Amino acid sequence: MKKTFFYHFKLASLMLALFSMVFMTSCDPDDDDDDDPTTLVEDGLYIKGDAVAYDDFSIKAALQKTRNEVLQEDRSDLLEIYIAVKGTGGFNLVDVAGETQTTYGPSSDFGNVDGTERDQPKITYQRGTAEETESTFSVPSDGLYHVVMDKELKTVAIIPVEYWGIIGGATPNGWSDDTRMESMGFDMTSMTFKAEQVPLTLGDFKFRYSGGWKVEIDTTYDLGDGNTGIKVNANYGGAVDALVPGGDNITNSESGFYDVMMVWTDGEGYAATMTRTGDLPSKDWSDIELGLVGDGLVFDGAKHNWDNTAMLKTPAVNGSVFTWDFENITVATDGGGFKIRQGNDWSNAIIGFNDVVLLGDGADDFETNGDGNFVPLVDGASYSLSLQIDGSTEAQNLTITKL
Repeated sequence: MKKTFFYHFKLASLMLALFSMVFMTSCDPDDDDDDDPTTLVEDGLYIKGDAVAYDDFSIKAALQKTRNEVLQEDRSDLLEIYIAVKGTGGFNLVDVAGETQTTYGPSSDFGNVDGTERDQPKITYQRGTAEETESTFSVPSDGLYHVVMDKELKTVAIIPVEYWGIIGGATPNGWSDDTRMESMGFDMTSMTFKAEQVPLTLGDFKFRYSGGWKVEIDTTYDLGDGNTGIKVNANYGGAVDALVPGGDNITNSESGFYDVMMVWTDGEGYAATMTRTGDLPSKDWSDIELGLVGDGLVFDGAKHNWDNTAMLKTPAVNGSVFTWDFENITVATDGGGFKIRQGNDWSNAIIGFNDVVLLGDGADDFETNGDGNFVPLVDGASYSLSLQIDGSTEAQNLTITKL
């Protein structure tokens, strides 16, 4: 009986030892018969390399879908990221689709482009075709860059963000030029662009970088319905605390001096802040000529335009209150509306729908659009317009009377 017990005990011990050896061998990390497991990466287009903060995949380095500026609608194949890039080293764009990873670099036609025409940033940037290659994209100097790829066309653009600007009727230079927010210094994780003591009046404005509204990716791509081209926005609108690429004009509802900042944070994008620091002095409008401009106006049976200001005149003055009267104004609904403008360019006072309180029996005959224009709703109707500005309070009323 005792011998039988020890026999079965030895047999069980031997079998357990053999099982342990097989188990350990099958789990040996150095086993040449097993490949290392593939790291799971969420589908998307990523930027990585020694010139950026990421030498491996990171959700912070994923390009995001953005709007085609031509239609101001999202395009699924148009992707962008703002990212800090060093002037040494390089980077690739890597497309991940399931277990397939495709690495893109510059093809032979990738090179410098003069972006000073057609409302593009007023700088030299890089654009061209991407191809499957380990060769890397690079930039000439440390800075913040706007990196864009259209996956369908395999076109890439790399645009330097030299500065951010605030531009519009509320700003010192009107819609003709930026008030610049300069970079406070290069950093891989966060960069700030700032302007101090900017005098802002009541009016509309937007943010844009390097003096441009959009970047051309392709000028001939057929979008249907007579629309062509793929362009990415180089500007933000919407609201100061909710920026939208190419969004509607932002309205400044309180005049004053402001400190204005655009802060880029790696993986988060931009946040704008505007801090009011003081009051503007009372403005004397006595010698300021205002008139009407836009293709929503009709003069002598012909539609007007956005180039020439009609009916320019100085105001009637009563203390600090200034009044401009425009009689027998006929409107058309098939244009983009109109604005009230100082002089014959966009560098001074610009007054739109969002800048005034509408009064009179014709007020409900107008609405606005993303550009802040007065947009008529009754085709061929005629009105008298009376603009009143209080120089001490900057209150602006527009009385519209039906004729």
